[in-house]
Amino acid sequence: MSLNSAHLPRSTMAEASLDLFSEQELTCSICLDLFTDPVSTPCGHNFCQACIGGYWASSPVCTCPLCKHQFDERPRLSINKVFALIADKYKQNRYGATGLSAPASNGLVDAMYDDSGSTDPFGPPPANTKASGDVVWCDICTGVKRPAVSSCLTCTASYCEEHVQPHNTTAFYAKHPLMDPQEALRGRTCTEHRRLLEVYCRTCQHCICAICFLDKHRTHETVSVQTERQGKQKLVARTEQEIVNRIKEKEIRMGELKTKLEGLQSYADKERGEVELLLDEVSAALDRIRTQVVGGIQNQLEAVVSKGDRSVQRLEAELSLLTDRRATLEVQAISQDHISFLQLEEVKNGLSELKEKTEDIRTGGVHPRCSRGSRGSCSPRDLLAAESMMSLRGSKASLRMSQWSLRDVKKSKQVSGPKKARAYMEDVMLNPVTAYPFLILSEDRKQVKRGEKLQFFRNSQQRFDVWSCVIAKEGFSSGRHYWEVFVGENKDWKLGVVSESAQRKGLFDMSPANGYYALWWSSSQLRALTAPPLTKVKGHHPKLRQVGVFLDADEGQVSFFNVKTGTEIYSFHSPSEFTERMFPLLGTGDKEVPLILMTTQQQLA
Repeated sequence: MSLNSAHLPRSTMAEASLDLFSEQELTCSICLDLFTDPVSTPCGHNFCQACIGGYWASSPVCTCPLCKHQFDERPRLSINKVFALIADKYKQNRYGATGLSAPASNGLVDAMYDDSGSTDPFGPPPANTKASGDVVWCDICTGVKRPAVSSCLTCTASYCEEHVQPHNTTAFYAKHPLMDPQEALRGRTCTEHRRLLEVYCRTCQHCICAICFLDKHRTHETVSVQTERQGKQKLVARTEQEIVNRIKEKEIRMGELKTKLEGLQSYADKERGEVELLLDEVSAALDRIRTQVVGGIQNQLEAVVSKGDRSVQRLEAELSLLTDRRATLEVQAISQDHISFLQLEEVKNGLSELKEKTEDIRTGGVHPRCSRGSRGSCSPRDLLAAESMMSLRGSKASLRMSQWSLRDVKKSKQVSGPKKARAYMEDVMLNPVTAYPFLILSEDRKQVKRGEKLQFFRNSQQRFDVWSCVIAKEGFSSGRHYWEVFVGENKDWKLGVVSESAQRKGLFDMSPANGYYALWWSSSQLRALTAPPLTKVKGHHPKLRQVGVFLDADEGQVSFFNVKTGTEIYSFHSPSEFTERMFPLLGTGDKEVPLILMTTQQQLA
């Protein structure tokens, strides 16, 4: 039955019409309770305003719940004041409850009435209600409603003490959360109409009640809160999965970084140990040299001084004797007796001995070595200088021998195979900016092979345009470095190092004179790229599958090893150390088998 506007007074018409309606005719077909805020659809059926609003909010099309008539757009519905008054009077007469009304379709908020008993959900709350502590009625009670003691968030309903018992005793409801009715309403009710928020407006991006949906949001895009929750739940799940994936990536990167840091720490400890050992050996050698040279000089000095002192003492004794004899001769010289003077034996002996001493001094008889190759006499000072010079010459010879010993110690530290070279392993990655345009690089920058089409179109001063080569990102200006390349069955490859300033554009000779130190495998032959003509590498290399490249920038050395056999293939030796950064070089003309830079873990395996 459809009730529209009436011309009689509202109270008179309501009292006259009570006997005309049965309770079934005043019951909403959606909530199965007496009408609350009844509205009429264009097709003539009556529903509670909140019930029809919630029904349309949860349905993709706007239809009548009874006749299924479809509306092109959501009708704007107004509360039928007369019908609302009749329903309220019926409740008073039938159940004797003044001022009470059936709850809204969701049962969590009590209906609002004015003093006359009519419903006006768009007006302010009645004066006899509390603004923040209204009574919540039981949704199950029929007729006279009892206050609710608990609200179920899963069932979206409130229950009195009697009707809440199934939630406390039945296993089916064990996981349904129960809350205080007032707490359940907090944040879940419309601040304007004080009804449960059960519709989500996607246009305004917030939750609304059924009355808001029929009034201000009638033309907006709306869905039920359950539908929106499902959509947002999927978005949250995707976001959570993305976060989990990012966490895994970060953990992997962190693990790799920790592994590299541990390897670097191990390498640094090993290098420090070797350097400290070498310095200890050098220090010990220097101490030995210092002891030998300084001690030798001191010993030689003491020996020479001792010899000189003895010579001086002997000369002083002889000088004293000569002085005494001179005095005797002076006495005889003033004698007037010529015969006695001539016959005096002392004069004869003195003259003879003086002659011998004079000849001895003139010929260097005091120290025979002073007369060799020299003329004149040799003083004690000359004797000491000669001995010192001989000692110093001996010390310099010892120092030269010690220097050769240090060189031998350093030479013993040279790398002779891949096992020792792996102490200087590097994790090398290729630089796509330098790659020949037809080369194909893997995503991890560890593999390269020749392609059929252009791969790199952007021109670069660093890019090779004639030679099919690519260099690594890392360059080394000092120290020792080592990396390995798996060549496999590749039929055309080049491996080595290139200086930073070396030519890359155009056609040129790859040779040490142009900054290239590399080997070339082609036509089953291995050649060293020296100045033309090329140098054919000696030995038989049919099963060369993995090549180790060792760079000693301080010694100007580049060596190549057969990793499987552990033997040296070829070495370049520069006259001096490399004065600029050197970069690993890879080149290939094979379109099927790539060159693969081995990682640190693969090299250690």
